Amino acid sequence: MSVTVFYRGRHRHFSFGSTPSQLTVTAVLLFCIASGAGAAFANLFQKGNAELEKVQLSRAAETEEIADIRRRAENQLAALTSKVATLQAQVNRLNMVGERLIDAANLSTEEFNLHQDPAMGGPAQTSTEISLAELNAVLLQLNELEQNLQSEQTRFAMLESLDLNHHIGKSVQLSGRPVLSGYLSSSFGVRSDPFSGEPAVHRGVDFAGREGDSIFATAGGIVTWAGERFGYGKMVEIEHSDGYRTRYAHAKETTVQVGQMVTKGQEVAIMGSTGRSTGPHVHYEVLKNGQQIDPMMFVNRRIQ
Repeated sequence: MSVTVFYRGRHRHFSFGSTPSQLTVTAVLLFCIASGAGAAFANLFQKGNAELEKVQLSRAAETEEIADIRRRAENQLAALTSKVATLQAQVNRLNMVGERLIDAANLSTEEFNLHQDPAMGGPAQTSTEISLAELNAVLLQLNELEQNLQSEQTRFAMLESLDLNHHIGKSVQLSGRPVLSGYLSSSFGVRSDPFSGEPAVHRGVDFAGREGDSIFATAGGIVTWAGERFGYGKMVEIEHSDGYRTRYAHAKETTVQVGQMVTKGQEVAIMGSTGRSTGPHVHYEVLKNGQQIDPMMFVNRRIQ
């Protein structure tokens, strides 16, 4: 028995005996060679699978890391957007009070134009990408800015209170009803909810009337809200001195604008039934330092 092996253009002949014992030895040798080759191939195949699995795990880890970075960036961006919106609201409030004080002090509106961006400049700089760490630093700076704005807002509120008391006098004191006609349809405190029938706290008083009746400010102040508000429908909110605020809700329409200075007895809205309402009326609230209190103590108040 002979076997010819071809390798790289050359060939060699191998002869084996033809006796049974020689054939057996030959078969055993060929089996061992085939087994060794198979084992080597299997080993290479396993190593290849292991390397492939390692690469796949590495790619999966990289994909998860990228997804985690994206999630953190999106969360930071959402926080930044929310913070900017909060700061913008506070800046609007400061501008509103500042305009009131500028007007009261007879200062030049051209020199103190709060709606015009301040003058600034400098050489052009190359824009750079912002990392997550730098974004965190920006959020910290915005938090610090918010605290400063709150401090300035408190100072402005004190100045505003003094100015209102000085220029308006008794008109800043809450008194009387927000309507000329109609009747008290719901008092302050626990009542049966008109929609669910369950006991609920009513944080104001209701004056029922006719749609189209005028709603009046019960004291002088600055309008801080004029428009839709969840549950209230169309509502007007007025800030007064000494931490007081009044709200006039469920209006058909508002007749004042945010930032407008109103006087006691001035029309601020038209009675309607917008929002969570069962009929034409005005829901009247009085707040002291952000907490609702019973308005009836001011409805029945008489200014000396």
